Amino acid sequence: MHILMFGKMPPIQGGVSKATWVAATDLVTAGHTVTFISNANSMGYGFRQMASASGIEATIARFAGKLEIRQVEAVPGLSYIPWAPPYLSQLLGNAIAAAKSRTPDLVIGWYLEPYGVAASIFGRLADTQVILRHAGSDLGRLKKVADLAPLYDHCLATASRVVASNNQEAMQILLDAGVRRESLVQARGRRLDDSFCEPTRLDFEVLVEEAEAFFSNYGFQRDFLKMLTDWNREGLRCSDPIVGSYGKIGTAKGTYGLIDALDLLADRNVPVAYRALWSAAPDRFAQAFNHLASKKRLRGRTIILPPLPPWKVPAFIRSCSVITFLENNFPITFHGPQVPREVLACGTSLILSGEICSKVFFAAELADRTNVLRVGDPNNVAELASVLELAITDREMRASLSHHGKTLSRTIESTALPHDPLIDVIRSM
Repeated sequence: MHILMFGKMPPIQGGVSKATWVAATDLVTAGHTVTFISNANSMGYGFRQMASASGIEATIARFAGKLEIRQVEAVPGLSYIPWAPPYLSQLLGNAIAAAKSRTPDLVIGWYLEPYGVAASIFGRLADTQVILRHAGSDLGRLKKVADLAPLYDHCLATASRVVASNNQEAMQILLDAGVRRESLVQARGRRLDDSFCEPTRLDFEVLVEEAEAFFSNYGFQRDFLKMLTDWNREGLRCSDPIVGSYGKIGTAKGTYGLIDALDLLADRNVPVAYRALWSAAPDRFAQAFNHLASKKRLRGRTIILPPLPPWKVPAFIRSCSVITFLENNFPITFHGPQVPREVLACGTSLILSGEICSKVFFAAELADRTNVLRVGDPNNVAELASVLELAITDREMRASLSHHGKTLSRTIESTALPHDPLIDVIRSM
């Protein structure tokens, strides 16, 4: 079967980008051919991964003739007013051009805006079945916008299949949108990709050097960019136990509480370093880094890098003594981040917020101080600092957390699908 797919892919940061790309390669491995249409190369800095092209090119070469990547071209800013990148029109135009050489048997759109909408419209134009797949922020945030909801409802209700998570709230939203029960598929998750089993390592000196050039594209003021560069260079000299974090930043992600807790530990002369992969728009990045830079005791202990390609994330996790994932008061209740699974698989000690401990599907298997460390409220700086201090000063505790965390990970991954659920959905159609 020839499949035309709209979606995110690297160099766009985030779980949906990674999962969509892995799904495309799974479809090819299963015997399909895929034309993948994306606007990923148009991604601005902040949510753009650093140095990701080589991994994509290697995959395309491995699947030569079976996986075609089509990126939309850049449109000069202010080509019309009021200006906004015409991504929907570009995705559709690209698909129409692609279909002239090979008509697709199936169209897939993953994430409603603009990919699901593009898939729905193109499916109607090409008289082809359509599969739509949602994430958390499109269904939980964008669909609440009055001007968007009617269109999303129409796209969802007319799709041949809608692939959903197992969350009942998300399922009800889809049913209320008009999705037929026989078209709604509750999918099991895919196991983590093989990169989490590969003992790769990162060269932080190289990454810090690459980041200097990469950050120059963010539009930072010269003095700010120099400060960021100096902090990262000085952080290379620190050999203390490393507290790590990766992903989007902000209050709801626990970023500021973590910085304050690390500063408290540094004030107590606790040996600690902080390394992170921050995903944020340049203004939000600068705001968070200025808060960090106000903690003078953390200078010489800190390295802040841009997002890395997904195949480099496992090596980052393993380079840390402990990883924190402190999401709290997150407005989308059925948001299902993969970070806890990724960290457990790598065998690095994991600190989770109480909210995440209760939200993950394997919550019943989590045991505080056995396979995870729990911080009820990560905005409680004293509580967070206490848990961090335990994690970085007690090697026996870290070894125990690693052992039991890996054991839990093997159980989780053994019950997951060996491939993306889209493959089984297609077989059933």
